[in-house]
Amino acid sequence: MFDILIIEDQPAVREIIAEVVSLLNQPVTIKEVSTIKEAQPLIKQQAWSLIITDLSLGDGNSLDLIETLVKHGVHIPPIILVSGFLSAQHIRQAKSLHIKHILAKPFEPNVLLSHIEDVLTIQKKSKHTNYACDNTHRLLPEVFEMDRKLGLLLRMFDELPKQRDVTGVCNKALQLAMDMVHAQGGYIALFERRTEKLVQIVTHGLGNHAFTSNCLLQDTPFSPLIHANQEIIEVVDNSTHRQPPCWPNVVVDTYLGIPIYLQGIPIGVLCLVNRLNKKALQGESLHMLGLLVKKLDTLLDNRAVHAALADSMNQTLIALVRSLEARDRYTKDHSARVSHLAVLLAEMLDLNEENIQLIRTGGLLHDIGKVGIADAVLLKPGRYTDQEYAVMKAHPAIGDAILMNMDTLTRERLIVRHHHERWDGKGYPDKIGSTDIPFEARIVCVADAIDAMTTHRVYRQAKPLSFCAEQLSIGSGTQFDPQVVDVALEAIHQGKVNTLAKSNNDNERVLPIQASLAQELRDNLKQQHAGAHHYA
Repeated sequence: MFDILIIEDQPAVREIIAEVVSLLNQPVTIKEVSTIKEAQPLIKQQAWSLIITDLSLGDGNSLDLIETLVKHGVHIPPIILVSGFLSAQHIRQAKSLHIKHILAKPFEPNVLLSHIEDVLTIQKKSKHTNYACDNTHRLLPEVFEMDRKLGLLLRMFDELPKQRDVTGVCNKALQLAMDMVHAQGGYIALFERRTEKLVQIVTHGLGNHAFTSNCLLQDTPFSPLIHANQEIIEVVDNSTHRQPPCWPNVVVDTYLGIPIYLQGIPIGVLCLVNRLNKKALQGESLHMLGLLVKKLDTLLDNRAVHAALADSMNQTLIALVRSLEARDRYTKDHSARVSHLAVLLAEMLDLNEENIQLIRTGGLLHDIGKVGIADAVLLKPGRYTDQEYAVMKAHPAIGDAILMNMDTLTRERLIVRHHHERWDGKGYPDKIGSTDIPFEARIVCVADAIDAMTTHRVYRQAKPLSFCAEQLSIGSGTQFDPQVVDVALEAIHQGKVNTLAKSNNDNERVLPIQASLAQELRDNLKQQHAGAHHYA
């Protein structure tokens, strides 16, 4: 008995797959579902002989589901992946997950049947026998075309809006447009009115250099799209046309361009090249591209407004932190220094630009919760009592609450909330430890501690770098993430960290710490654990 799970969101295609399975002439049990949500518990709870799944479903991507289940140790049976949108990235992902067969839509029933027989090691019947589903075979082109269009609409109205920034939106939109018209390459470029240049945003299928460095709009065929409100420019046979100067190394036999709008004003060009169908674009394909451009207009507009509001809000919050710190000369500019140092550590850890920017903002905002701490505690000129320290420990949670309703700072909130957690789980406010602490928060935690040690406080003077290095080393694996400590020590050794401590040697470097200094460190750590240490 074979148990086969079919995951497909289009009923007509699901019916065809089930009919093909029934042609095995073997005892089979077929279960059909249409969503990731339905499929996930079934894969976890039952041992299947075979899974036949579409790639893009209404609530997600089946490859992402499989990858997640594999990471959680779930046994995955042989899989046949069926899709009308198989990008090179999807194919690489499928191969990395050891997908048995990858089948592009539209497919012939006989081909699917052959793959199923191969997976289930069923002896194949004579190749001369026609196993086509007689009742539906003649309808297959219409069924798959309907499935393709529904998939395009799903991606347009579900996947596209989920992109976080302008580049992400444009990248997804270009991939979608290429699939709509079966183009092998394309780009999206925005028009810079001051210089009359087209600035390339994203490109696919044109090699590494789609544009020359100075691509003037007048050197492309697309000036009428920007200056004359023309709706489309299309060339289906480029053999009699000059090669556009902006594509010096690209062989283009067909191309079309349509304008991209922002608030109804043309601001750029969507260009698609080398379509598999050499006929002029018309009918539903043209209509679908029009829908995509309107959706792109809305998303770019929303993101422009959203980005402006987010930037304004971030600057307001940062100004609040600065005004808070300015009341105490000992902590003035503390958050700016922590942010700068955390970015240095992030760069040494080879984090990407998105995470570095996240750390930069998170470092600036990490102490915003102190706005909720009474001045009698916050500005106290001396060490805290246990009760005062307990009050002070509330500031990460207060900061989290301040940012709670700001959806543009979701990840920064994690830095604000967790920058006082400890690697050994003895920190606050949630007592999480190790890799449960967000990596960015672990970096800010180390930067915060370094700044506290290397600057003056009302209860002590700044410590030398040797003291700072020793404390980081002792705290590695208990208070701090060892990986972050390693790069922090390297930064100190390279002279990238400064201290306000007075030294006979202006170019102080890390030296072996003396016994008395080590004892002072141990005393400070004991006081900190007891809740009496006044720390930034």
